[in-house]
Amino acid sequence: MPKANPAVQQRTTALSLPFFDDFITPLDGAPDPRRWVPTGGALVSNRLALAPLTRGAATLDGLKANGQNYSGSTGVFYSSIDSLKSQEIDLSGLTVNDQVYLSFAWQAGSIVGTPNGNSGSTPVRLELYLKNSTNTWVRAWSYNSQRVRTGFRQQVMDLNQTQYLHGTFQFMLVASGNASDNSDNWNIDYVLLDRGRARGLTDTTFVDVATGAGLVGSSPSGGLRSPLRRYTAMPVWQFNAATTSELSANLGVNLTNLELPTPPLSRPITVTGTVRDLTAGTTLGTWLQTPRLIVPNVRNAPQTGSAATVAVPATATPKRLRYTLTINTNGLDAPRATPNDTISRDVDLNNYFAYDDGTAEAYTQIPARSTGQAEVLAYRFNLNQPDHVGGLRLYPVYTPADVSARPVTISVWNDDAGHPSATPVATKTATLPGTGPLPSGLPYVEITFDQPVPVSGIFYVGFSQPSTGRFLSYGKDLNNYFPPGYLWNRNYVGVWDSTRFVGPRGALMMRPVMTNNVTTATASAREAAAYSLYPNPARGTVRVEGPGFARATLLDALGRTVWEQPAAQAGQATLPLPTLPPGVYTVRLLLADGRTVGRRLMLE
Repeated sequence: MPKANPAVQQRTTALSLPFFDDFITPLDGAPDPRRWVPTGGALVSNRLALAPLTRGAATLDGLKANGQNYSGSTGVFYSSIDSLKSQEIDLSGLTVNDQVYLSFAWQAGSIVGTPNGNSGSTPVRLELYLKNSTNTWVRAWSYNSQRVRTGFRQQVMDLNQTQYLHGTFQFMLVASGNASDNSDNWNIDYVLLDRGRARGLTDTTFVDVATGAGLVGSSPSGGLRSPLRRYTAMPVWQFNAATTSELSANLGVNLTNLELPTPPLSRPITVTGTVRDLTAGTTLGTWLQTPRLIVPNVRNAPQTGSAATVAVPATATPKRLRYTLTINTNGLDAPRATPNDTISRDVDLNNYFAYDDGTAEAYTQIPARSTGQAEVLAYRFNLNQPDHVGGLRLYPVYTPADVSARPVTISVWNDDAGHPSATPVATKTATLPGTGPLPSGLPYVEITFDQPVPVSGIFYVGFSQPSTGRFLSYGKDLNNYFPPGYLWNRNYVGVWDSTRFVGPRGALMMRPVMTNNVTTATASAREAAAYSLYPNPARGTVRVEGPGFARATLLDALGRTVWEQPAAQAGQATLPLPTLPPGVYTVRLLLADGRTVGRRLMLE
């Protein structure tokens, strides 16, 4: 059991009953500190658990909250890993006749894979500890991994003992496994501690119809599917060229029903889907409106509709759309269960293509070879109109054994009878930084071609890297995928082959940035140094100091356009920026000769 840390933040007053968490918040991050001690490394998300009771679960694995492993090495090392500890809960004044029970659902394994088997030298297990009235942690339950990925199972604990009925009661789930990666993982969902649970140890069903995870016939985990047919994001002008055909006819998610009534009757519900333009602050319409029955005690009742039902305005402005699905349970669910009735998915129509959603559940590697050609990974993209490739965003993953910078070459290939051409039409070599803050402050690194590369129809973009004996890792999104035959690999002897990751899931995280046929190039470093921003950091209006320019644009840390200088103000040195979230941005200045200058800006 992990040792207690006296510096850990505790609530000043104990929580009262009921204690409940189905991990629908945050969408992706540490457990809610109002209920849980804010340490332990657990991650709340809807992208790792398979068929959770409701959307969202807490995952315990060998990675800390900062993404680094516990062992500090790449060698296999087994120990205690993540934990999940409740804040103090006031059970004083209760007696052994008050029917106090703690229940939770647990799962061994996740979308990442099957956990290793438990043994004396390789402990892979999940344990529950209860804090008694003498502040001693008592191990009350454990499960040893059988090298099997399980479904969610309910565990109910009887707390009707005087040693647990005190004013500072706590419970803690502790995982053990490989401390060097996330191969041994456990998911926790639907934690409920309350009095008066009349069914006691059989209290494992609940009056709750909710949104879940995954979609039958698609990924078994993750949230609402992408509203786009092929991509998770795409340039707004490419979308505008084929608005209806780029939207998915199968937008949806699995629903769950945790109730098992007598007799086992289906529940009538109404499902509504809406779409909102977050950039403009307007609701575009309803893409789904349907009554239905949902059978009892089910975890994978698919609900879909067509995103193309609502027309998206073909305006040139970059936009972020939010597609939402909501269940109306006709007031039958308990108030605590209503927040899990809604799920949403954002899609960017900006300046880049993506097959991934921006989160890495795993990684893929370029093999460690010391001889032969540099291996290549490349994606295929289908354009709706001719365009230019401005650069490529990559998601490098660094291990404790390899934190140094790495050279990389990005390339664009034309199509040659359904595969990349033998020779690229453009290349650019750069160096990816080692560990530490990346230039954008986010996991992607963008490499820009010296001149935007013209493309039309089908093109391929990717990267190559001489491994020089190193395993070079890149992020892999397990909840999204690319069309069959759209990922290509050129091996060390120079042979191209279309490849898929093991199984039907997984998207390599690389994103081409397009220019909408703008053929600009960046100015030299010396010319760019003549421009500065004042004040910086800033709150609102900023002034550009330096030579003249034609127009200014503001990009966020992902390279998305969040503000453009109005035509009537083009070239003016004063930039009246709108209210934006604090963070790192880039002011991109278009010069009179078509080149661009980028200056970093910190907004407070």
